[in-house]
Amino acid sequence: MAQIPYAESNGSLSVEVVLKHAADVFLVDSNNFQKYKSGHQFTYYGGHYTHTPVHISVSGIGRWYLIVRGSDYQYRFY
Repeated sequence: MAQIPYAESNGSLSVEVVLKHAADVFLVDSNNFQKYKSGHQFTYYGGHYTHTPVHISVSGIGRWYLIVRGSDYQYRFY
C-alpha cells in the first residue's frame, strides 16, 4: 500500500485535494483508519467527488489520514 498522507490536528483541520479524475476522497481519524485498513466499516468525512478542488474540514484532536481512491492527486493540509 502506498504511503497514506496524514496530518496532526489541534482541534480543526482542512485539506484541499486537486484530482485528475473523479474519485472517492475521505478524511478519517486514527481509529477509523485502522478499520479501513482491516476492511471493516468505517466512519469518514468526504465522499465521491467529480469536481476539483475538493475541500474537507474536520474537528477533532489527533492524527487524520487522507484517503483518495480512483485518481492521481495533489493535496495540502491547512
